[in-house]
Amino acid sequence: MDNGYKLIFKKDDPINFWRAFKVLTEDYKYIGARFDPNLIEYYFLRAKDENYKIEDHSCVFIFNDIPFSAFLGALFSRRDKRTLNLFEMPCLGIDSINITQSQKKKINQFLGTLLSLDFDIFTIKGPDYYTKLPLICELLLVFSQSIINIDMTKTIDLEKNESEIKKNIRKSYHSLINWGLRELTIEIHDSSNINWKTMEEFRNLHIEASKRETRSVITWEKQYDAIKEGSSFCITAKSNTGLVSAAFFILSYNSCYYGSSASKRSLFDKPLNHGIIWRAIIESKKKGALLFDMGSTYLNQSKFNFNKKEKNIAYFKEGFGGKQTLNYYIEYKKIM
Repeated sequence: MDNGYKLIFKKDDPINFWRAFKVLTEDYKYIGARFDPNLIEYYFLRAKDENYKIEDHSCVFIFNDIPFSAFLGALFSRRDKRTLNLFEMPCLGIDSINITQSQKKKINQFLGTLLSLDFDIFTIKGPDYYTKLPLICELLLVFSQSIINIDMTKTIDLEKNESEIKKNIRKSYHSLINWGLRELTIEIHDSSNINWKTMEEFRNLHIEASKRETRSVITWEKQYDAIKEGSSFCITAKSNTGLVSAAFFILSYNSCYYGSSASKRSLFDKPLNHGIIWRAIIESKKKGALLFDMGSTYLNQSKFNFNKKEKNIAYFKEGFGGKQTLNYYIEYKKIM
């Protein structure tokens, strides 16, 4: 780029990439904790676990030393599968509030470069909980190969006081939460007290619950590092027989995301997670988050003909109150 324009690629200069990216996020109340640097690196490690080749195309657009747009995404390829995304998430496009025609032209040129890559499917979205599309999404929708998909998530407003948040919880859940708080020893592990032994116990429980090792120890080390750095925390629940449930939460960009959990299969008839999630909601509020994201409820892939499992997951998440938030992602399929 020229005349005051430049691109900072994450693969070449990660420190300055994330520094410039953070400047762009300051225009938004929240963009979604899922786009935290540690979680992005976690997804890349997951892809390597599954033998994907990764070409990182993440970059920030700069004009006269001021960031005006960013793209977060990579090409993941393995045998006959080639996707342009963030492995388990769509790519992210984010713009400053006001961009000029000249700046729009630079973004359009970059989109042309992306579309020339060898991929089958390209998915992208803008910041979570924000309906205005970034320019790269607007430009992509012009193509006939593009469709827009709906992704509904359950979110809890943490700017309300604790009593208001509790009031919105399903009545039947109060006794389930109280059971967990009474019968289990629930502990919060953050940068002040996390140790590898806790993560190793969580990992072993996950392997036991999954009946196999679904991901490498390196991904657990990345989550451990994220907790040590303060962008995540985990919560464990123990009975007199040991660890029975644990969950991992990402805390970034003014929001908290319910990332993953594992529980003893033999105790699935017990409300093991209700107390953990309630503690996570209150803990994330104490740590300064403005929004708690329970994750997806109803996904567009089902064409709104949801199966029993999806309905049960949605019902469980809805019990903690909050509201359904409409997110989206754009899907572009190459014509062969």
